[in-house]
Amino acid sequence: MRESSEAVLRVLSQAGIAVSPGGIAANLRELYEVDVTESTVENALGALEDENYVRALDDTHYRITDHGRDYVASEFGDEAPGYVE
Repeated sequence: MRESSEAVLRVLSQAGIAVSPGGIAANLRELYEVDVTESTVENALGALEDENYVRALDDTHYRITDHGRDYVASEFGDEAPGYVE
């Protein structure tokens, strides 16, 4: 999986709600201090949707699926930013 796709999954997993590509990009810049564009996020979301890691709720909002949440838990566990013990 591409690094941008993994970062998108982390943000959606932490959010627990549907988020727009612009909102995801803003959170990635804040959490990772990485300059990522909205179009990069949109491309990642398209690939993630094809693999059933996320689903579109409408034309502009995406939510992580159970499959995506399982991937985040198995690959990142507590290392994903935003988790609090």
